[in-house]
Amino acid sequence: MQVKDLLFGVPSDLPGLHDSENPFVHADALVGAQLTRVVVDVLGGTVGVLLELRQSSRLRGTTALLRVTGVTAQDWAGSASANRYTAWSITDAAVHQASGEVRVVVQCRPAGSLRITGTSAEFLLLAAHPDLAVPLPADPGALLRFGVVDESTECDPLGAVHAPAA
Repeated sequence: MQVKDLLFGVPSDLPGLHDSENPFVHADALVGAQLTRVVVDVLGGTVGVLLELRQSSRLRGTTALLRVTGVTAQDWAGSASANRYTAWSITDAAVHQASGEVRVVVQCRPAGSLRITGTSAEFLLLAAHPDLAVPLPADPGALLRFGVVDESTECDPLGAVHAPAA
């Protein structure tokens, strides 16, 4: 299965996650993870946030996907000093739920924030399978992203949780 398959829907037979790994119960579960990619499907009203977990002591797996559907607003603001070498480490996260609405707010270092508002959300822990047959790229820009999960990365879901209805 590829990450992009999960952007279109989460299999219903995945095991649930323990509360300590559930950002809808403990938003601080995301602290220490790194935000690597935000995928916006305008026609489908879905935003997928890919997270790098190898620096996280709170979550198992190598990557995670936070998927928000029924999106009505999405906003990213990053510091002007950021460049292609910036690692966006999550320092704070909050999930707000009201009747028919989920708002996700993620603060990153150095000075970045992501805000997404939608009607529902899921969080999936994943074990990514890097393609070891691919040689290291010569281009420094490509080398920087080498090994970072994207939509085409093969992965196995380890578990999922859905934001509870408010």
